[in-house]
Amino acid sequence: MGRRLVFAAALLGSLLAAGAAQAQQGFRLCNLTSWPVEVAKALYTGASDGRNRIIISEGWYQFARGECSVLWRGKLQYRYYLLFAQAKQANKEWAGTIPICVSRQPFTIKSDTCGADHYRRMFFQVDTGNNEGWTQNLRD
Repeated sequence: MGRRLVFAAALLGSLLAAGAAQAQQGFRLCNLTSWPVEVAKALYTGASDGRNRIIISEGWYQFARGECSVLWRGKLQYRYYLLFAQAKQANKEWAGTIPICVSRQPFTIKSDTCGADHYRRMFFQVDTGNNEGWTQNLRD
């Protein structure tokens, strides 16, 4: 009986540890502000179409106050990720210095060149330091 209990406890411990490791994978964003925010994300893929580098940008992800959600799932494949966020009610932005194409409507853009219905927003870069998972917090 004692051996079974020890084995069961060891098995449960290893399952919990594996679950925690998986939970820490991916890029998670938390809205710790006082307002709802909308977020656009982008990645430099390292690829090129022969003339321009290919950047994939997507948006708009809606985050309620206090909400957290994973923007990129699984083990992180890149060191750097790009974000832009805005709280329209508060007239506040979380921006940086990297111009990326976005749209007023929900979008996925796979180019560094903005089309007629796109415009640029200044994204900030997040250095995940080669971690498998990352949580980025937006604060007031």
